[in-house]
Amino acid sequence: MRHEFGFFKKNQLFNKLAAAALLFCSMTAMGQDNNTDFHTVTIKIPEVALLDLESASAKNFNLAPTAPTEAGDPLDFSKATDSRLWLNYSSIIGSTTEAERKVTVQVTNGDIPGGVELKVKAAAATATGAGTYGTPAASAVSITTAAADIITGVKSVYTGHGVSKGHNLTYSLELASGGYADLDFDDSQTVTVTYTLSDN
Repeated sequence: MRHEFGFFKKNQLFNKLAAAALLFCSMTAMGQDNNTDFHTVTIKIPEVALLDLESASAKNFNLAPTAPTEAGDPLDFSKATDSRLWLNYSSIIGSTTEAERKVTVQVTNGDIPGGVELKVKAAAATATGAGTYGTPAASAVSITTAAADIITGVKSVYTGHGVSKGHNLTYSLELASGGYADLDFDDSQTVTVTYTLSDN
């Protein structure tokens, strides 16, 4: 009889300890709920696609071969060049929708005179910005009314703004193959050359 009484007494003590432990855990959990809170922050990266041309002087210029001074000599196209322009751009791509961009060049007004070609070569970008710069075409691009790629692989990048930043552009006026007979001084033209930063 004493043995059974001792057993019940120990069992009651265990139940009380277990209940106290559960109460303590419950109060601790309630305390945690009451001393924390949260909110959400939506982070947005804007899409950017900007391009412009910069020059220390006027952006418009003349290109012409040098006329000969001796009878029997041809026009000299070797100095019909200009490197005053710099191509600047800022770009933020979207990896799933616009993974990279390119720059195209074309004549959007006027006509190239017969017998000649207008070409432009973009140099590698100067290290004045940050990001993934575009890669210029390996050789000079002939500028026509059809858009031609001059820089490809532009990703999220900025070149810096102004002269001596971005890609230097070198223009050249060249005699077209077999084009000497097509040269005509009445065919002098003013053309508009347009650069576009677009999605691939």
